[in-house]
Amino acid sequence: MQQKKPLEGLTVVDFTRLLPGPLGTHLLSQLGAKVIKIESPKRLDYTRFYEPKIDDSSYMFYAMNHSKDQLIVDYETEEGYNKVRDLIASADLLIEQFRPGAMKSFKLDFETVKLINPNIVYVSVTGYGQTGELHTKAGHDLNYLATAGLLDLNRDEKGKPVIPGFQIADIAGGSYMLLSACTSGLLAQKLQNKPQYIDLSLLDATIPLNAIAHSMLQGGASYKQTPILSGMLVNYNVYETSDGKWMALGALEMKFWNGFCDLVDKPDWKRKSELELINGVFPKKDLEALFKTKTRDEWTSLSVDQDTCLSPVLEIEEVTEHQHIKERNVFKKATIKDSTIKTFASPYKTYS
Repeated sequence: MQQKKPLEGLTVVDFTRLLPGPLGTHLLSQLGAKVIKIESPKRLDYTRFYEPKIDDSSYMFYAMNHSKDQLIVDYETEEGYNKVRDLIASADLLIEQFRPGAMKSFKLDFETVKLINPNIVYVSVTGYGQTGELHTKAGHDLNYLATAGLLDLNRDEKGKPVIPGFQIADIAGGSYMLLSACTSGLLAQKLQNKPQYIDLSLLDATIPLNAIAHSMLQGGASYKQTPILSGMLVNYNVYETSDGKWMALGALEMKFWNGFCDLVDKPDWKRKSELELINGVFPKKDLEALFKTKTRDEWTSLSVDQDTCLSPVLEIEEVTEHQHIKERNVFKKATIKDSTIKTFASPYKTYS
């Protein structure tokens, strides 16, 4: 099969700034779309100013924008507005990431743009959406996680909410959901033959990450009291190895757990139900002691051909060099001035 880029021929006018939008439109470009990034000299993309930098802009900025056509234009002037207007007239998608009302002040809101281009798919990406009591409120990833209830489920042993070491609402709720919004909008435009407006709220899109906890709550149960996939089970947990590194054991189903028991020559550890593997029912300390008998790489080698859901916890520096990730071409190289960076390739593979 030949790998292809499914969005070739698509033109996107991109007014986004900061992580969710620029990363989402970067992924559109990796799928073949022509993305024209519009920045006003009065409000440049925030990620330009992060450290470390290549000359005057950050590695992060280049990683998410190097594959786009970049245009800095003051669209609040007549000349700049007409230039942007001409680009919109021939585009398929317009994506913006301002607070509600901002695009109207620039005369670039949906009601105006659909007169310029009656086939446009217009996507607004905001934290809280275009309606509701929070719609004009400022926020970042941490705020959306707090409001979505995700921080409530992510606490340390003292009950303090733990800030994740990565962005969840921005990427799962913003960048990835933006791909879905664009493709569903394009499909709707084709089926209905009229312009489409999509109101994408990072908060709305993040709340379904609580699916298990919400489902349990409807039945009168509490995920916080029975955190099935968050440390309650010894067969679904992380363990330190003899070299101070970690292994992730995800042997949720009994066939995987019992296979792990065979791997470590512990037939007496086999069980028939996950209820027998609750921490406290099954002595987790025995597993902790076992994992400290080998290094992380020794455990990895031991389990490489075994169907046990046992994986090394890779350090961030190791990810780009992992053999499987390299074979899947998850990252691609780009040359920016005199520097080479690794950036994200297409988020999925398509073939013909």
